[in-house]
Amino acid sequence: MPTILIVDDETIFHKGIQLMIAEMNSDWVVISEASDGVEALEKIAERQPDLIITDIKMPRMDGIQLQYIVKERYPEVACVVMSGYNDFQYARESLRLGAKDYLMKPFDREELYKLLDTIKAEWTHVKDNIGSKMGTEDKQVQAQMRQHVLEGLLTGSVHNAETELLESVGISFPKAYITCLIAKLDRDSVTDERYNQMDPSLFSLYIRQFIQEFVDISMLGYVFILSETQVIVLLSHENDITIQEDIEQLTTRIRHEIHNLSNLTITFGMGSPAKDLESIAISFKEAEMALLYRLVIGGDRLLSATTLAELTSDKFDFHSYDWHALKQSVQEGDKRNAKLHTELLITKLCEEWKDPEMIQQQICQILLHFYELAVNLAIAKTWLKGTDVKQVLMDVCSYSSRKELIERCMQLIGDLTDCIVNRKKKFVASPVELVVNYVEEHFAESITLNMMAEIVYLSPTYLSSLFKSKRGQSFVDFLTEKRMEKAKNMLLYSDDKIQVISEATGFTNIRHFNRVFKLATRRTPSEFREGKRE
Repeated sequence: MPTILIVDDETIFHKGIQLMIAEMNSDWVVISEASDGVEALEKIAERQPDLIITDIKMPRMDGIQLQYIVKERYPEVACVVMSGYNDFQYARESLRLGAKDYLMKPFDREELYKLLDTIKAEWTHVKDNIGSKMGTEDKQVQAQMRQHVLEGLLTGSVHNAETELLESVGISFPKAYITCLIAKLDRDSVTDERYNQMDPSLFSLYIRQFIQEFVDISMLGYVFILSETQVIVLLSHENDITIQEDIEQLTTRIRHEIHNLSNLTITFGMGSPAKDLESIAISFKEAEMALLYRLVIGGDRLLSATTLAELTSDKFDFHSYDWHALKQSVQEGDKRNAKLHTELLITKLCEEWKDPEMIQQQICQILLHFYELAVNLAIAKTWLKGTDVKQVLMDVCSYSSRKELIERCMQLIGDLTDCIVNRKKKFVASPVELVVNYVEEHFAESITLNMMAEIVYLSPTYLSSLFKSKRGQSFVDFLTEKRMEKAKNMLLYSDDKIQVISEATGFTNIRHFNRVFKLATRRTPSEFREGKRE
């Protein structure tokens, strides 16, 4: 028989509804009740109801937020929303989320009975559908696989030649470009009491479902949760001059709607458009870097290279002599001068800028610039000794003494210079040359961009960008080219079986070898061998 969970912070209402249903003489059974959305989620996980009847206005988590999370976690659970607030905005949002109906308090007994009869008929139809359970399980498996592939795109482990992998899990980017956005909750928009009473991941579930609704309406893309606090958006679009404006408008609508409904604010970080699958990782890293500037200029906005340039153009002068002298000293590994120029630059900032908050913002900008350099050189963790950069910036901003502030920044810049010097000692050749030489010697082995990045002490995304700028082709294309050259020679000048040639050129899967070879030569390996020997 179908079961109901009643969610309302007023005891008189959920007790009254429970009595109404008991007097209905139907199969419906009220299995539990909850006073707000947080408690309701615990009860849903424990009791697995078929229907939730929930109030809108409740403490900790309201009915709208509860619906978003239930839709994400338990799409098979039906919802009915009730409220004493005659507000169309709530009704519209609830119905958009798939609510079966919207009941105004106090509602009529017959109105409730009629609604429950309708929902029961639908519930019975679903239960009688024998294949529905298997279909749900298949969809869950595919959703898990899709999540893994989407995460792989962010790390650069999914290559351009693996379009079949994307298609197998229902992922498609039909437009020419892909832009990565990262959405994060602005922690200061949530009271400590509200935040501590809820699992932080619930905020991300709410934000993810909300963004998905808007993306489905106006753009092509995928929205998924990467971590407890990060919601990722991958948008597929053409490279027209309006894309920055379109994304700005989309994120503004999302931010305003979330704030109006739940009094929360979020900030988006945006990377540059990616031309292929491998470049998505670069767009993701750029979005992460853009989000760090929330510490400098505040949240509740879209942060990107373009918006940052506009927002900070009247602040720190990155063209000044003092700045160039500091940057050059750091890059050259001159620790003594790097610390000296740090002291001079911060002293000048403190003398020229009278607003302490503005001084902190300028220093954060300087340190974020060097953090980006450290990330590109793959020494960020070593430089900050494993501490999160956000914590470092917050610590720097806590100093009220000029002397202490200068000493701390001198220490940070000095440590970075040491890391750069140590990195230079590990190799003197160009990192791209090292990668090229390694591939030419080891093309038959398993080689990945991440592996190469570790060898040359660079981040994968930076190495990918550097390799393409120096060689005019991506790392994966270069690796494939070398393997194809060897495969062609073996096909022409040996009688080895194609399976043997596949393994000797770094392909463990002969089907993948055949597919890549045909893509490169427009012929299968067998056709190539026979055609050249005729």
